[in-house]
Amino acid sequence: MFSLFKGNTEDKLKALKTAAELVDKSTLPILRKGFRDIAPEVIEISALLIRKFK
Repeated sequence: MFSLFKGNTEDKLKALKTAAELVDKSTLPILRKGFRDIAPEVIEISALLIRKFK
């Protein structure tokens, strides 16, 4: 999952899908990186997923 997030936008979206299935705090570093991405869809999905931990 971490290696996927280093790829293109499509790979990042796959990594976020995996993170959504895990719903584990170990995914928080990826979600935080998603906030700093340039792709709006990656930012949006990261924000939605990180809300589950609040």
